[in-house]
Amino acid sequence: MVDALIQDLKEGGVAKNWSERDRVLALQALKTLGRTTEGCDSIFTEEGIRTLMYHSGLHKATEATIDRTSSREALKCLANALLLKPPTRPIFERLEGHKHCSLTLKRCQLSNESQFLFCRILFLVTIDTTTIVKSLVDDYQAVDNVGVVLKTQMARSPDGTMFTQSMVLTEALKYLFNLMIVDPKIERIEEANFTEQEKTQATGKRFQSLLPTIVSILITIPPLKPNPLEPPHSHAIHVLMNFPISTAALLVTRSQQAALLDVLTQILDDTLEHSLNTDDEASTDGLSNGTELDEIVPPLVIVLTNIASAGPEAKAALMARLLPDDVDRSKPLDKGDSFSARLIRRMTSVRFPQIRETVSQLLFVVCDEDPATLTRHVGYGNAAGFLMNRNLGVPDSVTGAHVEEIDDDKSKETETTASTPDTAAKVLSGRAGRRASTSPSVNPITGAYYPDPSAIRTAMADMTEEEKEEEASRLLDMFERMRRTGVVDVRNPALEAGLRQRERDRYYDEQERREQEEEEALEREYGKV
Repeated sequence: MVDALIQDLKEGGVAKNWSERDRVLALQALKTLGRTTEGCDSIFTEEGIRTLMYHSGLHKATEATIDRTSSREALKCLANALLLKPPTRPIFERLEGHKHCSLTLKRCQLSNESQFLFCRILFLVTIDTTTIVKSLVDDYQAVDNVGVVLKTQMARSPDGTMFTQSMVLTEALKYLFNLMIVDPKIERIEEANFTEQEKTQATGKRFQSLLPTIVSILITIPPLKPNPLEPPHSHAIHVLMNFPISTAALLVTRSQQAALLDVLTQILDDTLEHSLNTDDEASTDGLSNGTELDEIVPPLVIVLTNIASAGPEAKAALMARLLPDDVDRSKPLDKGDSFSARLIRRMTSVRFPQIRETVSQLLFVVCDEDPATLTRHVGYGNAAGFLMNRNLGVPDSVTGAHVEEIDDDKSKETETTASTPDTAAKVLSGRAGRRASTSPSVNPITGAYYPDPSAIRTAMADMTEEEKEEEASRLLDMFERMRRTGVVDVRNPALEAGLRQRERDRYYDEQERREQEEEEALEREYGKV
């Protein structure tokens, strides 16, 4: 069946005498049969690819052959073949199909369906192949032509078909991402002595004309709810991630940058709130519409980091949004339902290592890459892993503390400067008992205020005896869990108290036994008095 259809449809075959309706029906049958590779070998041959290109208008493109129903059906067959059989892609390249696809995209009157199909085919043939990408970018105006698709979609009203604005933009952005990710790998004579950074900068310049349109896509099209990191926004973010910082800083105006930051931070906030708004990572499946969160969130965070690195204005705006000064310090900074608390919790995430690393880097950049500033805004307990992995050590704001250590053998106090996280924890616990300032002092480990001793006494005074016993039992259980898990070598005070009591009981029993034995010995020797 497939062989017969290819023979009838090939250039010069009997299909030249068919009506448009007959060609459409034949191509639809071929599309249905070609959804599997079994029994369809003739589709994946050079003759089969040439036949599909002929009916799609890519072989001899004219106004009469482009964007009609039969040509769109042929494009669908081509897209299926290129997807199912990657060896057909070199055939398509040899027949200059990529050239005709790119040049056809500049026709701004193309329907949504045709734009979608051309972009889908170009996306498939540009997957990690430098030869096609080089010819598209250098010879066939790929940058300008994909820009035509993006701009016409932003200006076009819905046409009522299944091929929506979001679908076309998604395919165009996927194709653009391929171009940008492969372009720095291309060997060009004029860039023979370029460093990797210089090649990246050159790529940014080649694609810089598209930056305002990509920003406009993010700003203009409302994100979906409750998962805002969905196409086309997710793909626009992927493309934006490939622009060098200098290019982004030069081509985005202040108003655009402010609007872009608002949109991107809101997308990040909504994503964390919907998918990761919990202290317990086990309570989430780690997915957003079936996609692993550790894959979709980091590109957004990287874009925000790049923008923050571009200049002080963006950095200040992000600082005010991500780590505001008026944060609630009545509890540890990673607790609560605020945007900053959700971000800080991700700094110690075990399940999502990519989110942990990118979020930590973002917060570090907005804090001017200063460990002390980062510690002040997130708490050293949350920043310790990130700082130690980069050999940045413990900030002076933490190591400058002192603690009193009691030597039981010598019965004297020594002052020790904290130099490690463990020592710092001891430092802070020692200082907590000596705080008597009228203004609240901040615990550098948690970022929360030290508790007011008078408030603690007042709270305990209001507790019933049963509540006190319940709280004491909870604390004793906590001591025992810490001892068993090896978190810290701590002794249960109740157990210690019990041991001392038993020792005293044994001592008094022994004393009483000895006195009784002495009395009995005297009675035997002298008799009762």
